Amino acid sequence: MKKFIFYDTETTGLKELNYVQVIQIGSLLTDEDFTDLDSFDLICAPLPWTLVTPKALLVNKKDQIFDHPQTHYELITKVHSTWSNWSSPDGSIFITYNGMRFDEEVMRRQFYWNLYDPFLTNTKGNSRLDIYIKMSVIACFYHNVYALPEIDGQLSLKLEHLAQKLGLDTENAHDAVADCIFLKEVMFAIKTIAPNFYEEMMQTTAKTDLLQHLYDDELHFMCNYIPRSKTTKYYPFCLVNNGLNESNNQFIFDLTNDPEELFNLTFNDLNDHLNSRNSTKKKMNIARTAASISCNTLLKDNIELENVELYQSRATALKQNLSLQEKILEILSDQTRSYPVGDYLEDQIYSGGFASSIDKDRMNQFHKAQDFEEKNKILNTFDDERYKDFATRICGQIFPEQISSEQLLYCRNIVNDRFNNQGPWPDAQAYIDEGNELLSKDLDKNEKMLVNLAINSIKSSQSF
Repeated sequence: MKKFIFYDTETTGLKELNYVQVIQIGSLLTDEDFTDLDSFDLICAPLPWTLVTPKALLVNKKDQIFDHPQTHYELITKVHSTWSNWSSPDGSIFITYNGMRFDEEVMRRQFYWNLYDPFLTNTKGNSRLDIYIKMSVIACFYHNVYALPEIDGQLSLKLEHLAQKLGLDTENAHDAVADCIFLKEVMFAIKTIAPNFYEEMMQTTAKTDLLQHLYDDELHFMCNYIPRSKTTKYYPFCLVNNGLNESNNQFIFDLTNDPEELFNLTFNDLNDHLNSRNSTKKKMNIARTAASISCNTLLKDNIELENVELYQSRATALKQNLSLQEKILEILSDQTRSYPVGDYLEDQIYSGGFASSIDKDRMNQFHKAQDFEEKNKILNTFDDERYKDFATRICGQIFPEQISSEQLLYCRNIVNDRFNNQGPWPDAQAYIDEGNELLSKDLDKNEKMLVNLAINSIKSSQSF
């Protein structure tokens, strides 16, 4: 039996993703019936080279972080250990709300910085599910049975508003643990009002399962919630290739268009068409949660649909054209995503390559080592300079009085670089200006205190 691992993070900022640090993480373990099994709530101090933005602190209200005794390395070690222990033999599903764009990516980077496997949540049988993305499907097709919140007359898919609609107390909204509880209740509501859609969600959390589902069921609908206009739209689609290629980015065809335009194209013309901006095809990342639902599921849930026979015939025609399938398979096989190598360690999580088996063994040895002498000895043996540098930063956190003068200078230079020089990281002066702008607004006493805390932390780091 699979287990559900809900989690939410509170961070130092929302932009400059490679440089955002988790300062609180809450996580809740349940079984498939949503029975609570375990949980944790962890907070840590910001790293010396991490900028805490005024707006982030104003939202999460974690003013205790500046004096908190727990280091970032200690927090991430506890998270990785606990999640590894929570993972069931059948794999666990890591569930977030808007996590594919933020929490998942942030946690990958926290693990990477601290010499842990960045891909824990989608390897070793584990998979991922972003409920925010799936709420687009609810908004498009299930709004008659799931009463979604409206704020000032406009649809809202904010977790806090969904929780309020369910009658939950949201006083602690934007607290990581509270948001996990909200998320669990929202997911339970989906299971109650749309059981067949819920079953489809459970069956397609893994990349390979989603790909097989897209191929087997031919006709699907892609849904989209547009935050700026608070509106929704959807279109029918089918998988264009034959499902044999497991590339993350798959071609799908918008079935509101006639697919015959593709059938007689040469390989080169088809390649140009599929990769053009005005193409009737679109790309779908199957490694992430998709805002899709099959026609079969909608019919099972008694959702009325128009032009189903037309869309189904177009999907079947695409699937049966073997010549087209072969061309598309070749095009997909030639498409490999490359990442530019960043100038800084934080920018190299994807471009720098995976850790070698030898360096992975050294990481394990490093974590097991109890004192500075042992850890320092191991850090000098890493083949990949990234891990040697990250290990040095870790030692600077947990053994600030024992590191060498050279290592201390290395850590000090990082702080100076991040707070006094321009780069891909948060701009210190820009966030000081942001804080001063916030102070000019109608804030209460506590809110002003939080903003001033953030401003002062930036200024003190500038003179570190």
